[in-house]
Amino acid sequence: MRRKDFLLMSGPAVLLMAGLLLVPLVTTVVWSFQNVPVGRPGTFTGLSNYSELLSSTRFRGAAAFTVGYALVATALKVAAGYALALLLARVRRGRTVLLGLLLASYIVPSVVGALDFSWLFNDVFGGVVNQVLGVVGLQVNWLVDTWPARLLVVLHALWHEVPFVVLVLLAGLQTLPAEPMEAASLDGANWWQKQRYLVVPALAPVFTFVLLISVMDGLKVFDSIRIMTPAAEQLGTESLMTYVYQVALGDSFRLGMGSAVNVLTMVVTLVLLVPFLRSTWKGARAL
Repeated sequence: MRRKDFLLMSGPAVLLMAGLLLVPLVTTVVWSFQNVPVGRPGTFTGLSNYSELLSSTRFRGAAAFTVGYALVATALKVAAGYALALLLARVRRGRTVLLGLLLASYIVPSVVGALDFSWLFNDVFGGVVNQVLGVVGLQVNWLVDTWPARLLVVLHALWHEVPFVVLVLLAGLQTLPAEPMEAASLDGANWWQKQRYLVVPALAPVFTFVLLISVMDGLKVFDSIRIMTPAAEQLGTESLMTYVYQVALGDSFRLGMGSAVNVLTMVVTLVLLVPFLRSTWKGARAL
């Protein structure tokens, strides 16, 4: 293909992507150094937004919760998803039905799913989980106390997103050749040794993909927290995205401050994703 034809065919797509990605990104970075009232041009303030953020206990709390939530939820999602994928891989009949039932929670819109999920822990709407816990003498204030509220957010992430992990890992398991597993069985390897030395290394690119998606989803969590714990700042469940919403659109309409939070969030995201990106890069070079 000639260069002219290539540019003519790819040019519109490149321009569209630049308009949708690069322009907002550059605008966000520029605004992070400005005081930008709504409806008026911004004024340059240097690093004042960043210095105010880094000295804010509310921002540090939101950042700590977001990073902790992303890491804990990711670890639990991958562990639970891998276990369920292994179980489904052994099913011979009805696998499609079981997988369809499992995916039901994933295809539900996150806002609707978060609202319905929170009703399981809310006595006003029945509180099925609270009733079960009450049988064994436990009483948990999921929507009032800090750590139960945080656990509730993590449990919703597992309920909503584990099916995606299962689907990806199950597809990876079905592509593995049977000969290495049979050879390992003949050599006397047990189930754990097969998983550690054969299955997990063979699925390393799949695990890397799942970890990347899960960490990014965790760092940008917003809607489930807004629905299940609207008083997130008081409960200690405020994420960076809910903090941006309150600063930029809720409390003070400080678009420059909100942009600074977004820039710092991108930095945190890149730092957390560096190990996975390096692994992906090494795997690509080895091909």
